[in-house]
Amino acid sequence: MEHLFELTLNFAANLNCKNNGCLDCATCRNTLKARYPNLYVLEPLGNVITVEEITELNYLMSISSMNNEFKIAVIKEADLMSDITSNKMLKILEDPPDNKCIFILLAEDINNIIKTIKSRCQLYGWIFKGKELERFDKKFADIENELKKMLMELISNRKNITAALNFSNYVYGYIPKISQEIIKRQKKEIEKIKKSGLDEDDIERMIKKNEANNKREISKSTALIIKHVFDIITDYFEDIIAVMAGSKDKVLHYAGNYNIISKNFNGEDINKYLKLLEVIRENKIYIKHGINCEIALDRVILGFMQL
Repeated sequence: MEHLFELTLNFAANLNCKNNGCLDCATCRNTLKARYPNLYVLEPLGNVITVEEITELNYLMSISSMNNEFKIAVIKEADLMSDITSNKMLKILEDPPDNKCIFILLAEDINNIIKTIKSRCQLYGWIFKGKELERFDKKFADIENELKKMLMELISNRKNITAALNFSNYVYGYIPKISQEIIKRQKKEIEKIKKSGLDEDDIERMIKKNEANNKREISKSTALIIKHVFDIITDYFEDIIAVMAGSKDKVLHYAGNYNIISKNFNGEDINKYLKLLEVIRENKIYIKHGINCEIALDRVILGFMQL
């Protein structure tokens, strides 16, 4: 998100710069610091963006701009808007305070933005391979192979209760490790804030913001882990369906699974597996709306064992 926000500030500076985005004038320098009178940044304080926060932003955007420049509102983590907040934002986009307003919504998962808002925006996709994401990818790669081995055990023997429990327990055991690392880092950050020399009110405000940011990071990391797990499960079940439909190993996600699938799923009702694939997709959607990830995962694994 920080890389995306940095790009956004560069874009905002270019809009109001009198020198074609020189990045050196007072307008550019202050915009890049996110401290410019015609720039408003909404950063959620909790796990969701509230209606009150959107209402306040709309009021700020209704104030006349300085020097007749563009008024630019940047909403960080716009995918945290609830349905009610999204509808409030939609009305603002449909009827902005004036024609000098520009709203920029930043989101890591655009699928969590309602369709009506997306239809009223110009959409751009960016992939930033920052250090945090690289570290996360490396950590997840460590467990990905283990998850695949466990899925192979389930495919080989659907009555293997131990394999099913091991799969779920392995995923559940990995999630707290991510949280512990974030919490450990948070404690160090809070110690730095306390030693910053700021007054007590500023320190308390910064600590609350830090805690809220880390809480959101834990939530997003958990959702990302579960998404990856469900993606792997989806690939395996698509391979099962493909083989049952007569496909060869070359079209599979995991060609090495072909012989085991052919041996264990020959002559079965393909419709049962198509329905289970829909269950997997449904649970991926449920996770986005806050359902317990353990319940979603158990529903899929147990559903497979009962076929």
